[in-house]
Amino acid sequence: MAWGLPKLPGLTFSDPTKTRYHMRSSLRYYQGHRFPDTLVKGPGGTATDVESNAFALPEDSVNYDPSLTYGRVKQPALPMVIPHWVHYDKRCLNFTAFFKQPVYENPNENYRVRIVNIVYFLEDDTITVIEPRTRNSGLWQGRMVKRDKILKNDMGEYWHWKDLDNGKDICIFGKVFHTVSCDLFTKEWLESQGIELSKEEDIPVDPYVEKERWKKIQPPRRTVAHDDPLRRFLEYDGKVLAFNVVWDNRDSVNGELVEYKLIYFLQDDCISVKELHDPRGGKDPFPLLLKKMKLPKKWKEKPVSFPSIVMETTEEEVTEYYSPRDLIVGETIFVLGRRFLIFDCDQFTRKYFKTMLNIDQPPRVEIPQKKMKEFPKMFPPHIGIGTPEDSLGSCFGLMPKPPHKDVIKYNLNANKYLRYLCVLDWIHPEDKSRKFVLSYSLADGTIKIGEVPQRNSGFREGKFLKAMLLETPESDPNFPTYFTPDKFYIGAIVPVFKHRFKIIGCDLFVYRYMSSNPEKFPQEVIDNVRNYHMREGNLKDELEDAVKDLEAAEMRAQLAKIGQAAVAEPNAMERCLSELGVVEGSASPPRPATPPLTTDHMSYDDSLRAARLSNPPCDNVLPLKGILKSGEARDDHQKVVCFSGPSTEQQREAKPRPTGQDSEFDEDPNFCDKFKESDVAERAERRAKHICPYEIAPSAQTAGGSADESAKPSPPGYLGTFGVQCKEVPDYMRLPHDAYEKVKKLRQDVTKISPAAEKLAGLPREDFPPVSTCMETKTEVVPCPPHKEEDVAFSCPRAEPGAPCCDPEKRKSE
Repeated sequence: MAWGLPKLPGLTFSDPTKTRYHMRSSLRYYQGHRFPDTLVKGPGGTATDVESNAFALPEDSVNYDPSLTYGRVKQPALPMVIPHWVHYDKRCLNFTAFFKQPVYENPNENYRVRIVNIVYFLEDDTITVIEPRTRNSGLWQGRMVKRDKILKNDMGEYWHWKDLDNGKDICIFGKVFHTVSCDLFTKEWLESQGIELSKEEDIPVDPYVEKERWKKIQPPRRTVAHDDPLRRFLEYDGKVLAFNVVWDNRDSVNGELVEYKLIYFLQDDCISVKELHDPRGGKDPFPLLLKKMKLPKKWKEKPVSFPSIVMETTEEEVTEYYSPRDLIVGETIFVLGRRFLIFDCDQFTRKYFKTMLNIDQPPRVEIPQKKMKEFPKMFPPHIGIGTPEDSLGSCFGLMPKPPHKDVIKYNLNANKYLRYLCVLDWIHPEDKSRKFVLSYSLADGTIKIGEVPQRNSGFREGKFLKAMLLETPESDPNFPTYFTPDKFYIGAIVPVFKHRFKIIGCDLFVYRYMSSNPEKFPQEVIDNVRNYHMREGNLKDELEDAVKDLEAAEMRAQLAKIGQAAVAEPNAMERCLSELGVVEGSASPPRPATPPLTTDHMSYDDSLRAARLSNPPCDNVLPLKGILKSGEARDDHQKVVCFSGPSTEQQREAKPRPTGQDSEFDEDPNFCDKFKESDVAERAERRAKHICPYEIAPSAQTAGGSADESAKPSPPGYLGTFGVQCKEVPDYMRLPHDAYEKVKKLRQDVTKISPAAEKLAGLPREDFPPVSTCMETKTEVVPCPPHKEEDVAFSCPRAEPGAPCCDPEKRKSE
């Protein structure tokens, strides 16, 4: 074509040699990937104008080079340039957004939540909005906004990827889309460009779609446990789990922190909540905040199919109830809309959780409470009407109540009085001989005084003071203290309305009552009353019983000492059987050498030896008759040993022998050897060699037997001689079949009293001296300071008797 001519019809010329007119592609494919083609050609593959030398610049070393005459110079390849529209081809930013579409004149829904995808193309900065299709939605879904550049404002600015973010409202053609999230590529690409995205949001729930979804879902059915209610009733009746809970209602008007008691019944899994009333709170005393019922966890949860006209729900509508596993200290539970904190439980509840559920309850949670300022209580003085207790009862309520009476004390002590004999601490001589009886009622603590009638006294006998509570002199008139029995003793002064009564005597019942109730009286008062009755001679029977008990205790101790000192040595046969380890006629173990504390039989010499070692203080000490008759030991004493010996008269006439001159007894440890047989050592040596210890002579029949009898094999023995079986025990040496059981029981139980003791008990004995003899014992009395009969206690030292009155030898010498 000619240069310089305008491109007008008639001025253009075609090249007849040009047969190809297609445009060369700017991209080429290599192994499935697109790359820009660096070789740029014109239509039909012709060279472009910029490649001619006319347009070559001096800086272009390829097209303009003087060295072309001498040959081309090899140059490096040009840098590969990727166009923008190639680099971002099919790369998009995807944001998830929603918009609310209002629905008019429809009672089931007010708006719809429609979810869309906002796609931003990085290739040319265009935007499109596509709504995903939903089956059977009834809506026209798909592409909502055609791909194009979208204006952002009236200034002519377009939406750019720098303007996109999570939680942002994007207005496109009057419809506002709110972005909530984006995909992973979008997040990574924007962060690579230095943009930090906001936190993702949740798509709001469409109420209509949610309602339709719940219609299709079947409500969960609670599995009915096959439980036996009768068994649970018998096993858990009366067993409850008690929790201390608190309801914090201080956020509301006039609210406070209120404590309750939550009780879980193991019998039927019911719960009740009881309010702990404060008498100063000023509230109505309602017994229960929640009656006994099964407590649901979600009390507002109802199935969709539940009719709205029904007010009450049944167990079919409730999915889950509170169980013991949900009641843990420190946890919060909801009781029909109220939030309760469990801060403590009792010991039974903690033990039940540990043993049955293997759960350790946490320790108590301390609840900080505001301490109320307490003002001191001031009680008004006695107004003079009635008793001070009546006036004090009007301070505890608007309706005064009579003082409380101890009915149990009254019933136990009805018609029981402590009576004391009194005289006036007289000033006028005519009152000197007057006597009074002071009676203290154990039922209600009242005191009444009556005068003892006397002939020609000039005073009228009878009631002196009616039954009333008598105040002590130091008591407060408004809060009085009254006389009690511990303040009455011999010599005490009792003031009664300006009169002074002196106690000079009392009944024996007073001492009996003090002895049976020692914790109610000081020891000085008990000693004072006992001394009075001793002087009066009212305690003779008690004194005789005490002396008898003391003598019996001493006797038991002496006999027990004798029994412990007595040791019976085994005889020669018993020693032989013990060394051989054989019990005749039985397979029982050998009998021990030393018997128990008591023995069945002792010789006279052994009894003298035991009596000498024991050294009893009195000759007339006898074993207890109860022991001898029954033969068994009681709990209050030990078993005693009785010995056989001469009669009492012979024993008294016998003269004691000096120590160390007894011909029949010696302290030599080999004392018993001289009583042994002469062949004891020889028989022991033969027994050690398994030879019969006794020589058994053969009978005439055995010695002169026939040849047939001699041909019989003889049974094996220790020696095998004379045809005698040494292991065979004669019939007279065999023990009965139950001997082993008897010996076993004898060792386990306490042994019986010997027959010799019963024989000794039948001997005539000298009677004990009377009690008066012991009471009139001559003693050296140290002079004491002068005292009065009404003294509370006697601390004067007394001399002990010189010798016991039960010793007959000492008594004869005196």
